[in-house]
Amino acid sequence: MTCDDARLLIGADPAASTPALEEHVRGCAACAQLRREMQALDRDIRRALQRPPEMARAVPPRQAHAWRGWALAASAALASFAVLALWLLRPSDTLAHDVVKHVQGEPDSWLATQQVSTDELNHALSGAGVALHITSDKVVYAQSCWFHGHYVPHLVVQTASGPATVMILRHEQVSGRRSFHEAGMSGVIVPVGHGSVAVLERGAGNVADVAGQLGQDVQWMPEPPPPAPPGA
Repeated sequence: MTCDDARLLIGADPAASTPALEEHVRGCAACAQLRREMQALDRDIRRALQRPPEMARAVPPRQAHAWRGWALAASAALASFAVLALWLLRPSDTLAHDVVKHVQGEPDSWLATQQVSTDELNHALSGAGVALHITSDKVVYAQSCWFHGHYVPHLVVQTASGPATVMILRHEQVSGRRSFHEAGMSGVIVPVGHGSVAVLERGAGNVADVAGQLGQDVQWMPEPPPPAPPGA
């Protein structure tokens, strides 16, 4: 189950429980938090409908029925607004999900063990107008990938705890550090200058240290003219 599937199910019925959903929320902190918030909102709405205010109890049955219908409509609107607000207030969660989805689309990147050449690394970086002050002997995978309408460097770097995937996102701005866990990966997105850097490791890796170091190593260069997207 993907985050999109989980959030649609949670939004439709916060009390829903399926084996696939339970497995997903155990490994995805963002969806687990969304579920808790939606369940709390659902409980508040149910309590409001079950306990109308004293003034509503004193009015004739026809008016009380009208008030109950209005309360139900208002509660439904409030729930819809809350779902929309939760999505709008979590732009980095959506970005993190898209990063994970992209990395899942290149599973062989984790298996690379042979260091890339300097030319290969420069090719992956130059198309995005990025310089990275690390030696190529730490990089075992380097591609320039189409992501959110731009070519971005997608690297795999060998660290003390194993391979770490790095995506340098010149056109993605985040307000602060954002950690996430999804699809068996631990990740963090950190702001770097006017862009950001995403770092992922499989399992519970120490991605914060890697991201902190890379944040110091990244340098934004003058951006080249945008190349045509794949298939254009």
